[in-house]
Amino acid sequence: MDRDNNAFDSTNVFVFIIRWWKHLFIICAVAAIGSAIFSGPRFITPKFQSTVTMFPATGGSVSQAVLAGAAARQDFLDYGEVEDAERLLQVLESGNIRDRIIERFNLLHHYEIPEDARYKYTELMGEYRSNINFRRTQYGAVEISVRDRDPAMAADIANELAALVDTVQNELRFERAQLAYDVASRQLNRLHEQVQEAEDTLRQVMHLGVFELEGQSSMLTRQLAKDISAGHQEGVEKLEDRLALLGDHGGTYIFNNAYLVNVSEHLIMIQRRYQEAQSDLESFVPFKFILDEAFEAERKVFPIRWLIVFISTFAAGFMGVMIIAVYENLMRKGIIQPKKTKPVKS
Repeated sequence: MDRDNNAFDSTNVFVFIIRWWKHLFIICAVAAIGSAIFSGPRFITPKFQSTVTMFPATGGSVSQAVLAGAAARQDFLDYGEVEDAERLLQVLESGNIRDRIIERFNLLHHYEIPEDARYKYTELMGEYRSNINFRRTQYGAVEISVRDRDPAMAADIANELAALVDTVQNELRFERAQLAYDVASRQLNRLHEQVQEAEDTLRQVMHLGVFELEGQSSMLTRQLAKDISAGHQEGVEKLEDRLALLGDHGGTYIFNNAYLVNVSEHLIMIQRRYQEAQSDLESFVPFKFILDEAFEAERKVFPIRWLIVFISTFAAGFMGVMIIAVYENLMRKGIIQPKKTKPVKS
């Protein structure tokens, strides 16, 4: 193809712009002025952003951190891992927290959604998701970002979201802690009853004269042998009665004594579990470390007017160049005839 016949050669761009600079200037000026006006607060509501940055804590309980043995003890002050951060994000995105925020700050009214709107909850959810965002940073922290036309409202919502993380997770933990506490309490009461029964039985046996079966039987047997060899019939009869008593109640003594030893060891373990469950039940566990709390922003983050003006002006100028180039091409091909100016009469 001949270079002269080319509709829009890049080598002629400068000449093209010089020839049409007035038109392009008007197009860009109108676009810049229009975008500056329509990106103003009368047409686009400015929004302020507040951010909370926090690190997740370990998922261990207070009892495991304080009451457990050295081998099983967890460091309660450690930062959480990736799984803890993901769990924190899941809690923040839950309907439980969302509904509390909507109710506490009356967002239906704040976002100016009519009560009689047909899809008011759909609109409310859309506003909530567009203004409130959560993400995990590259360093393992969790970031809460809230945008709102009121900078104080944005900061309050962000801080309340951070506080609700602990509230909701402790409510969930309380249910399991209550179950563990009830089970441990029942086991502990049952063991106390069993210990009391065994001690009552031993007390009765000891009241009959059975104190220490092996030592008593050994001592009575030696004494019986002496009395038999000495011919003390009365002493022999008394010793035989004592040995018979040991034979009748010795098994009860041995069983209950061994049972008490075994139950006492089990009782110590159940008491420790009971203390752990009670500690988990009564303690409020923080699940995050606040690095930066939200504060009222002084400058808006939306809309970015200079960026809107720049993009609008550039887009309008580019479209103007394309339309004029098409117009010139159509004139060259004779499809469009240039308007003829009337001659000026002398």
